[in-house]
Amino acid sequence: MSSPKTELRPPAGGPRGPRPPAGGHRWLWLGIALYLGLIFGVMLWRGISIEPQWVVLALLLVAVALGRGRAFLVDWLPFLVLFFAYEIMRGFASKTGFAPHDVSPLERAVFGGSLPTVILQHRFYNPALIGIQDWVSMIFYFLHFPLPIVVGFVFWINDRAHYWRFISALLLMSFLSFVTYLFFPTDPPWIANSGEVHKVINETVQKWGVDYLVSPFYSNLNPNKFAAFPSLHAAFPALSAIYAWRRYRWLAIGLLAYTACVWIAIVYLGEHYFVDALAGLAYAFAATAIVTLVAVRRARRVS
Repeated sequence: MSSPKTELRPPAGGPRGPRPPAGGHRWLWLGIALYLGLIFGVMLWRGISIEPQWVVLALLLVAVALGRGRAFLVDWLPFLVLFFAYEIMRGFASKTGFAPHDVSPLERAVFGGSLPTVILQHRFYNPALIGIQDWVSMIFYFLHFPLPIVVGFVFWINDRAHYWRFISALLLMSFLSFVTYLFFPTDPPWIANSGEVHKVINETVQKWGVDYLVSPFYSNLNPNKFAAFPSLHAAFPALSAIYAWRRYRWLAIGLLAYTACVWIAIVYLGEHYFVDALAGLAYAFAATAIVTLVAVRRARRVS
């Protein structure tokens, strides 16, 4: 993407690629789901960070099995490069010297003086034990990267033009968020309210006794702990649901339920406020509107 108003364009040769055989569609998707579930499940179980490059590599094997390996490389490598560029810049955003802001007063204003994170942790979190809610919340949190990429793969299999619109919105939303992190860094709940809020992920991993494995690439990115507003953990599944709504209604309904679970999880874990999630939703709608407007104007010029 060369500018915020430029949409990624599909390569020449038409927006649609060859579709899978009509017969056995359900078995095909069931097999793909089991394959990805096994891979991601083992990675979560063994404490391995599920990063974009591993997700794309796993999907590449599926594309090769479908006879579309070359098309996959052409369509997905630009996304992977641009997404890594965003991740690198997000890490550097914390080095600009801008003082982080505390949005907990806004959160308290919305919820009548209370913090939902504190309420949830007082009710459900036990610092001495690992509860099932801790595991489930961490799974939702760590599926941050796989979910939108897998949804994009579903779009890509059926309609490459729709895939490119979705990926354009995903990248645009990420870069708009980066600008916010650059000029308006914010404290997550576990920093702003360290006396009241537990950082559940770190405490759970410590109690679990497993060293969480991160690739050398990501371990050297200088992760930005002040990139809380907007929450991309909340925005990614919301954007996926928006782009699935008209074409894949049942998938969209599932994604809406998933998005709600993610919102609860990130608040419970102390990683984001509810207002961070609302901001993420606003950014998702804004990116969708911009990409749609650009696509409509381009179609009018072509016609």
